[in-house]
Amino acid sequence: MKILERMQTKLGQSSEVMARADVRLFEGGYAAENDTRNAIWRCLLCRHGDDCRDWLAAGRSDLPNFCRNRGTYEKYVVRL
Repeated sequence: MKILERMQTKLGQSSEVMARADVRLFEGGYAAENDTRNAIWRCLLCRHGDDCRDWLAAGRSDLPNFCRNRGTYEKYVVRL
């Protein structure tokens, strides 16, 4: 797989994890800009792509323990 395809896949997985867990990272305004940038890099450099794919295939909606962005995402989860 080419590098751009891998990047697209990982960012797609990250978006899906955030959607399922109701993470609103991109709605955090200016204060979340640094968190957003760091989350993107952590995702792109993550070695848990297969784990992430399996987690998504299982239909889960909690934040996965293996996710390098779990701590960041937890700050932006919408709790009703």
